[in-house]
Amino acid sequence: MKHRSWKKKVLDTLGLYGYLVPTIVGLTIFNAGAIIASFVISFYRYDVLTPAKWIGLENYQWLMNSALFKKSIKNTLTFAVGYIPLSLVVSLLLAVLVNQKLKGVTLFRTVFYLPVVTSMVAVSLVWTWLFNAKYGLINYVLSWFGITGPSWLTSSEWAMWAIVVVSVWKTAGYYMVIYLAALQNIPPELYEAAEIDGAVGWRKFRHITLPLISPTTFFILIMTTIGALKIFEQVYVMTDGGPANATVTINLLIFRNAFLYLRMGRAAAMAYFLFAAILVVTLIQFLGQKRWVYYG
Repeated sequence: MKHRSWKKKVLDTLGLYGYLVPTIVGLTIFNAGAIIASFVISFYRYDVLTPAKWIGLENYQWLMNSALFKKSIKNTLTFAVGYIPLSLVVSLLLAVLVNQKLKGVTLFRTVFYLPVVTSMVAVSLVWTWLFNAKYGLINYVLSWFGITGPSWLTSSEWAMWAIVVVSVWKTAGYYMVIYLAALQNIPPELYEAAEIDGAVGWRKFRHITLPLISPTTFFILIMTTIGALKIFEQVYVMTDGGPANATVTINLLIFRNAFLYLRMGRAAAMAYFLFAAILVVTLIQFLGQKRWVYYG
């Protein structure tokens, strides 16, 4: 009986894993295969139209010497510096707001989440009109207060920050929902005990809310960092890297080299540089989270 039971367990387990075979095959062929192929291509000069030519590390040497690529790194980091903290703060504030037991709060949750389910291309087009220097609604509203709005998307100084605003507006609702789940998971008894001890307002938020949602904050930090380093759609639609390459990012440069200039090897090298950068930053964040993330 024991032998038959053991055999049945093995067959059942193999049967369950059998359902994963199509997924595993698909990932192997279309994901792992593409990853390996792109890494190999990064050592070639390849324009799709003619046979690939082995050039060794030449594509990676170009990355180290290209002023434009260094500019794209700077712009990507500038976007990340603006986008990541703003996303964390805005999404947390929205979560705290919609976590209140008020009449009609469900409507506000829906409104704040609507940008998330809207196409980034559509959002970028609408905000391009809003940021228009002459006819845009933003500068029109600023004029009510006697403020002359800047040329948002045609100014090297303001273009990237305009894209930061759009990106935060687009994604804040998504992270708001995650924060909301974390806030609602905090035992109310902790707040009651804190009130008995005389803690109110900011003290409760600082010593109870923030520590208990720190794992959620860490998760959102990882997600926003990866998203910031991979920024593409809004830049492509709103500025296409301009003015004067003030908003050109790594992903936009990858796109240009791959699909406009057909420099597949160079594009692959940049893609692997971006992959390595994201990997290193994520590992640093995982190592640093032990100091401030509370899992108790």
